[in-house]
Amino acid sequence: MDVENILRQSNLKITPQRKTILKVIAESDIILDSQEIYQESARLLPSINPSTVYRNLDILLQSGLICKINTQENSAKYRIREQGSHHHHIICKKCGTSIPLDFCPMEELDNKLEKIGFTPTEHRFEIFGYCQKCSK
Repeated sequence: MDVENILRQSNLKITPQRKTILKVIAESDIILDSQEIYQESARLLPSINPSTVYRNLDILLQSGLICKINTQENSAKYRIREQGSHHHHIICKKCGTSIPLDFCPMEELDNKLEKIGFTPTEHRFEIFGYCQKCSK
């Protein structure tokens, strides 16, 4: 993933810290919390500090490059936002694996809402449970 080009297309300033944070999130197979993002970013860029990570997570969220997933443990985790997706995931509570769904289970609801004059602008759908590996 060309994080520099993604930042440029989003009209965000390209900094080593922002590139590193976005790279960490984009290359992870699991959803990460801010502490995990900080730890991996610090491994790649030792001069980075936690407040820089938190500040950049907010900027990346506001720009729509990442999405925030609130877990059942009341902690926020982050993943890259895929273009054109509705951001529906199944998430393993044990290992943190997040698998995007390739269909939208909310389309029927959106259609019914539109019929009563409500215009949905976005939605999220997350199912928490245990992946095949962790349920054994």
